[in-house]
Amino acid sequence: MNSILKSAAKFIVKLSQISGKNDAKQDEIKHTKERLEEGLKKKWKNKVTHGQYIRNMDRQFISEEDAFLWLSKDLKAETESEIVAAQDQALNTKYYVTKILHTETDSKCRLCQQHDETIEHMSACPILAKEQYVKRHDKVSAQIHFNICKEIWVQLDKKHLYEQVPKSVITTQGGKVFILWNIIRVNEKGTCMLIDVAIPGDRNVIKKEAEKILNTKALQYKYSACGM
Repeated sequence: MNSILKSAAKFIVKLSQISGKNDAKQDEIKHTKERLEEGLKKKWKNKVTHGQYIRNMDRQFISEEDAFLWLSKDLKAETESEIVAAQDQALNTKYYVTKILHTETDSKCRLCQQHDETIEHMSACPILAKEQYVKRHDKVSAQIHFNICKEIWVQLDKKHLYEQVPKSVITTQGGKVFILWNIIRVNEKGTCMLIDVAIPGDRNVIKKEAEKILNTKALQYKYSACGM
């Protein structure tokens, strides 16, 4: 927090030295802001632990636009700080307390005991994948299902998402649109929209996107072969 306040104070000093409202002054202010922002980004990137996220972004492992989309949402301060800590690999994992704080000697995951317990591993631990990741996947899918139903004016049993249990089949009035849960069905026009959800770790985004596209191509071929 102290370093943030110091950086903000430097910004104010630098910008206060530039006065005037003509185009030349405005360009100078713009270039000064860009230079200061680039300096802060460089310091962030050079941090061994906290800089991992921005380095991965520069390697195009992560979409810069999508990575910070959540900042435009109205989140509580404690939620925002926890997300930032996770992005910076600064949550209290066994790897963090062993390698950074040096208060432990074993950095292996307490569940699988195979890999270092990092934030990235926690999103792909084989033990959690058996049950907890399936629940997480279904919760995200349920949110999409709920929003689609509201968008096309489907009457739902419950008002709130956390109360709603997705039905296998929901049909709009007139039977023009079918919303299916874990089912694929082609309408009379021979078209359907397939929504496939994945929640990969940062480093696996590109790989997972390619995998999903490949799976979708296989489904397209399957239904085309059936004359659908």
